[in-house]
Amino acid sequence: MSNFLSSQILIGEDSVIDKTINILIIIKDISLDIFMTFSPAGNYIFQAIKFHKTKSSIGFSNFLCLVTMLAHTTKIFFWFGERYVYTLLVQSILVIIILLYIIYLCVKYRDKPQNNASESSSPDDNNTNIISCKESTKIFFCDLFSCTKTYNPHLIWRWDKSIEYYKFYFVIIAILTGLLFAFGVENKLYAEVLGYLNLFFEMLCSLPQIVELCLTKKQRNISKLMIFFWFCGNVVKIYYNYYNEAPLQLILGGYIQVFFNIILIGQLIYYYRKNTQDVNAKKDPKEKTSDEHNDDNSESHISIDRKKMLVIMMRVNLIIF
Repeated sequence: MSNFLSSQILIGEDSVIDKTINILIIIKDISLDIFMTFSPAGNYIFQAIKFHKTKSSIGFSNFLCLVTMLAHTTKIFFWFGERYVYTLLVQSILVIIILLYIIYLCVKYRDKPQNNASESSSPDDNNTNIISCKESTKIFFCDLFSCTKTYNPHLIWRWDKSIEYYKFYFVIIAILTGLLFAFGVENKLYAEVLGYLNLFFEMLCSLPQIVELCLTKKQRNISKLMIFFWFCGNVVKIYYNYYNEAPLQLILGGYIQVFFNIILIGQLIYYYRKNTQDVNAKKDPKEKTSDEHNDDNSESHISIDRKKMLVIMMRVNLIIF
């Protein structure tokens, strides 16, 4: 009787093993949802920390923020036609918020010409500070409602103030919102177009950073942790999209992002090794010249000693003869 009860507990429909497996599946689903929600936004926190440490944004492509924000923005509007899981929707919102902060840091730590020491130590500093404090609100509203810089084709996404970037992005949101209501909130055709737009921007997410590295050849201000977790997150995203039967556009976007992430990781390794070799090459000539200088000194000492020996031998010969 006891054997029968134990077998029923272990093998029956409501057995302990089945309950344990179901609990593990639930834990796996919850942890995967949490990872997919916060991981993409968390990657950019590493880049923000890197900016604060190096106080420079050289080598980091500001256009990466633009393309990534467009990708996640189209994904948000794509949700109205294709109701995919809420996790990806919240993920896109969080990524856009952190990227707006990354743009602020890019502008803040961009290299700018330094003022002369005489200007920085002028006695009118207090007055200028008082004026700037009084007129800061006026300057803010002037920048907010001014359109001379925002829509200048030569300055697009190269502005010197972060508010210009925010204005440009919110205009894009206004246009997409207007099109959404014009075509219908649940218009399938408009949703498909947005899905393929999302796929296009997902393809280009890593491309601006790849081009920037080719131009600057500087990887010091790029967070390696951000790139590594970006790659890992995209790999997990492919599995997550398959598991939740996400639309085809999101699945293809994950594959393309992984491909470009691999290229970006290879670039970082290549330029890191190249920069270290250049640094060593600059140090080696100095070491060689110092070694040669020491060799010359030693040879000169040897030649002097030989001359002394010759003089001594000459004097000995003269005394003998």
